[in-house]
Amino acid sequence: MSEAPRVSVPSPCRDVCQLDAAGVCVGCGRTIAEISEWTRADSERRLQIRSAARARVEQALEAAQRGEIVDRGPR
Repeated sequence: MSEAPRVSVPSPCRDVCQLDAAGVCVGCGRTIAEISEWTRADSERRLQIRSAARARVEQALEAAQRGEIVDRGPR
């Protein structure tokens, strides 16, 4: 029996690398810890990071559509 092929999980980076006050990238939604973990993370962990990052981005977009400002921490 052979092992399942290793699937490469692409980075969610959008080349908008700017951290907000809470250390979350405004481009991809990853925390600074998740960004630094990415190269060491296995595929399962990368999928978890992508999911959490996507949720953060969607939350910020929804708040912006409502005219709210997302404050993720002190500046």
